[in-house]
Amino acid sequence: MICPPDDRLVRLFIKRSMIVRIATLSPKGNADFIPLWFVFHHGKVYMATRAQNPVARDITVNPGVVLLFHGDRGPRRDRVLRIRGQAVFRSFEAEPGALRSIQLRAMQRYYLTPGGAWDTLKNIRKLPVWNRYHQERTGGGLIEVTPESAEFLRAP
Repeated sequence: MICPPDDRLVRLFIKRSMIVRIATLSPKGNADFIPLWFVFHHGKVYMATRAQNPVARDITVNPGVVLLFHGDRGPRRDRVLRIRGQAVFRSFEAEPGALRSIQLRAMQRYYLTPGGAWDTLKNIRKLPVWNRYHQERTGGGLIEVTPESAEFLRAP
């Protein structure tokens, strides 16, 4: 079923998804496909990653991407939502203020929910390692995808 990317059913399905899989093409035409956490805000999809990530590098040459959402927290697990769109990498260093609100939304979505808070508490002893991991990850930013089309598919 094809529908506009701003359709109510599309927005609801995205809200019920926790992970998005993003597919890109490398400059040589090879496919890269990785799962990422995401935030859906003002009709765009944002995913945090490093500039060195192959997907982030790919979109500088080939901005066309495909996003797959599985609606894992919803009743329709027999469907997948495929969104085609145009992506851009936005560096934290170049635009720190503009991207801060997306980071805060990601914290709300993944850490400040009952399940996220409980998981953080269960793993509190690992926080120093988590903190060191993120401090070592320089050159971070967001992949920003502007959806162009949306289609519901049968899940495999």
